[in-house]
Amino acid sequence: MNSIIFLVFFGSLSALNDYATANSKCAAAISAYPPGPETGCCGVEAAETKILGGNRTEIDQFPWLAQIEYLKEDKLKVICGATLIGGKFLLTAAHCVSGPIIKTFIPKNIILGEYDTSHEGPDCVPALGGGEDCTDGAIRIPIEKIIIHPQYEDNSKLRRNDIALIKMTELAPFTDFIRPICLPTSDITLTKDPIKWLKFSAWGTASGPSPVKLHVGLPFVPQEKCQLAYSSNGRNITLWKGQLCAGGEKDKDSCKGDGGLPLMNDNGGRYEVVGLVSFGSTPCGTENIPSVFTNVYEYNYWIMSSASAAEQT
Repeated sequence: MNSIIFLVFFGSLSALNDYATANSKCAAAISAYPPGPETGCCGVEAAETKILGGNRTEIDQFPWLAQIEYLKEDKLKVICGATLIGGKFLLTAAHCVSGPIIKTFIPKNIILGEYDTSHEGPDCVPALGGGEDCTDGAIRIPIEKIIIHPQYEDNSKLRRNDIALIKMTELAPFTDFIRPICLPTSDITLTKDPIKWLKFSAWGTASGPSPVKLHVGLPFVPQEKCQLAYSSNGRNITLWKGQLCAGGEKDKDSCKGDGGLPLMNDNGGRYEVVGLVSFGSTPCGTENIPSVFTNVYEYNYWIMSSASAAEQT
């Protein structure tokens, strides 16, 4: 019996040491550019999810979610989301940083490490076994540069090439609550799974906003089926290879304010950003009308080449 206890103890201690070593390695190695999956420094959460059921996230779950803070008449306001992919770079939807929105609002800062938007400072939740698990508090890093895909058209309802790259003025720290997601290693639209579930997280739901991060599973929808939904009821939108669809279940959807947040694929315990929120049904969460996301895999080369060029200027 004692030997079993010692094995469990030393096994747990070894796991903690491995985790601390990996954390230190990534914190020291983090650079402006998106890390590859082989580094072990992207797409990995700080701990396994402990919440069963419901849609509230763990306090350290999906640490690559970010918010864009805009300036209007000396007041700051969050309108869109973004996705951390490297020490200095994030992805967002082009419609969040181009077109009508910037006639009124100026993108100023990136907010990282946020969990509960209802107050300032560290966020805390009860920990298993007693005590509390707390974040370090959200941080703001100014935006240095925004690179919009050159083929994005502001006034087109098709929202093709709805992707932009944001460069921050300084490196984001690598912590339990702030870390990048991996870029996709394959095109999710080519999946052979009859039912492929993806994950989405945001500060809100189809029924309204939420102060804490929520998450939901969304089924991947083949483009042929999705096209039928957007060819009826006067929508008349033609989808293309740079887009993918997910959702279509009642009250489970991305919604207003979620633009630029990631649709995620759990690839063997490592998350990849396969999509960015582009547009969807009105009202949100309409049954049989999937949300449309920018297919990030189609833009991998543009992302890496644009990040390299931005870092050299």
